[in-house]
Amino acid sequence: MSDRKSSPGKRGDKSRVSRDARAVSPGRRQRATEVLIPAEDPAQTYEVALKAFVLAGGAGTRLSPLTSYVPKGMIPIAGKPFIDYVISYLASHGIRNIIMLLSDEDSEVYRNHLDDGSKYGVNVGYSISPRTGTANALKEASGHIDSTFLVYYGDVLTTLDLTDMIRFLREKKATCTVARSTGVRIDYGVGRVDKDGRIEYFEEKPVIKEYPVSIGVCLCEPAVLKYCSSGSDIAANIIPTLVAKGERVYGYLTPEPHHDIGSFKQLDEVKKILKTHGKNQTKNTLKQD
Repeated sequence: MSDRKSSPGKRGDKSRVSRDARAVSPGRRQRATEVLIPAEDPAQTYEVALKAFVLAGGAGTRLSPLTSYVPKGMIPIAGKPFIDYVISYLASHGIRNIIMLLSDEDSEVYRNHLDDGSKYGVNVGYSISPRTGTANALKEASGHIDSTFLVYYGDVLTTLDLTDMIRFLREKKATCTVARSTGVRIDYGVGRVDKDGRIEYFEEKPVIKEYPVSIGVCLCEPAVLKYCSSGSDIAANIIPTLVAKGERVYGYLTPEPHHDIGSFKQLDEVKKILKTHGKNQTKNTLKQD
C-alpha cells in the first residue's frame, strides 16, 4: 500500500479517506489476540496473533434498491445491523483485531457505526479501496498482514467452529484453508441420467456431502497475497490458482450450514433465523430468572 496514514475513525468524523491513504488504523491499540492452538504434542501450544479481514465493500446489487440507501452489512435485522452479528461472532472466538475492507461509497456509514470497535470489546480498523474485486481489497490491506489471517465475507452468518478451524490449519501446515459445509441444502433438484437419457437417480433440493459448499470463510498465510491482483475474486480466481500452483490448500469440513444476505430471499431467511434466536434467548433468560 502506498501511504499508510492513520486516523482514529471516531464517530462523527466526516472526513473522507483519500485514495492514497487506503488504510485507516484502529483508534485504540490493543494487544493482538492470542489463540492457543494445540500442537501434535499436547504439552505444546501455538500462540497465534490472528487478524480478521471482513469483506464488506460490495455494491449488493441483488438487494437493490435497498442497498441504494444502506450498505448490505448495515441492513437492520432483529433490531441491529447485520454487521453486529459478524463482529460478535468473531469476538466469540477470541478475535480482537478486525479490519473492515470497504469501498469509498460505504466506508463512512460503517465507520460511524462501528467506530473503533470498543463497544464490542474488539479493535476495528479500516482499509478502503475501489470496487475492483475482493482479491484487490485484500491486497490493499496487505500492510496489516504479517502472519496467519482470516478472510470473512461480511454478508455471511454461520456457527462454524472457527477455533477448531485454526487448529486444523496449523495441523496441516496449510497455505490456505477454506471452510466447507456438508450441511447445505441446494435450491435445485438434481439427477443422474444414463447414456440413453433414462434417469437413474433423482432428488429434490438435496444435501450433497460429496461436494461440500464453500461458506465464505478462509484462513490464509501471507504467501496468498502474491496471487492477489486487481479485478480478481478470492473464491473464483485466487483459491483455484492456489490449487493449480500446488500450494497447500485444505478444506475444513463442518456440518454447520451457513446463511448469507445476498438476495431478498436469503435476507428474509436470515431475518427469521435471528428473530427466532432472539426470542429463544429471551425465553431462556426469563426461565433463569
